[in-house]
Amino acid sequence: MQKTKKKAWYKSKSFWGSLLFAIALWSYTSLNSEYQTIVEIPLKITLPSNRALENVPPENVFVDVKGSGWNLFYLIFLNNAKICNIDLSREVLLDSIYRINKIDLQRSLKYLKNVSPINVLPENIQLITGKIEEYEVLVDPQITIIPRDGFMLIGKPIIDPLKVKIRGNDKIVSKINKWETENILFDNINSPILASVNLIDTLKGVVSVTPKKVLIKAEVQQSAEITIDDIAVDIVNGSLPAGHIIEPPIISVVIQGGVGILSEITKFDISAVIEFDKIINDTTGIIKPVINLPSNVSLLRIDPPFLTHKVISNK
Repeated sequence: MQKTKKKAWYKSKSFWGSLLFAIALWSYTSLNSEYQTIVEIPLKITLPSNRALENVPPENVFVDVKGSGWNLFYLIFLNNAKICNIDLSREVLLDSIYRINKIDLQRSLKYLKNVSPINVLPENIQLITGKIEEYEVLVDPQITIIPRDGFMLIGKPIIDPLKVKIRGNDKIVSKINKWETENILFDNINSPILASVNLIDTLKGVVSVTPKKVLIKAEVQQSAEITIDDIAVDIVNGSLPAGHIIEPPIISVVIQGGVGILSEITKFDISAVIEFDKIINDTTGIIKPVINLPSNVSLLRIDPPFLTHKVISNK
């Protein structure tokens, strides 16, 4: 006797068709109903060309709106034009407090299609305005460079441009003497850096900065060390007095730096000097010379580590 297999309900096309139809019907009915909700809307404040804000206004206002589900869905998820646009460009503003009330905010709501605004928060916004001024300030790079093992940073990073223009309320911008970049970490670096870095925007809407980005240049080279021999020891600000002997008269130095820098250095780029006064006032018989090196290299050691100072009496 042949058995008939029953088809599982979850494999039934009619079941899934009915379910989808029910969901579509429910969605259509729900979205045609009227609802009330709170929507976040961007706030834009336009001032006269000669005025600037001293305080930071809110970026958004919260509007209690009423409308159908379809219209609210469009407003919240699809309407990118919605805005609360406070236009004070034709107002005569003095260095004082200017208050925007609830009615001003409601009248300034734009592009809220087919919905009704009922309330708006905050109900009042207080603005403090002042005269606009422009200054040039130094860029303060907030960057950290960590070279890979066996590599080193050559010199200091170069910032281009070195200064930027800031523009805003004179009471604020006159007190700013530098402008920071965003915090950036360059880690495990084994080659030169050339990167565009954003300037911070913590005073957005109050102080504008131009340009918005700066270029960071940093030289990273493989680290090496070399020994430079036959560096003559010189006496400066005087000459070696009669009867005084400094030994040895030549030394060697061991220096460290990037391979590109070290490849160009000769003994003529390095000097070892002793101040005349140091010889006259010496009471120990041991003198350590001052080593002058090219930039971007460092002294590891000198050989010998110190010089002997003797005084031979003619008596």
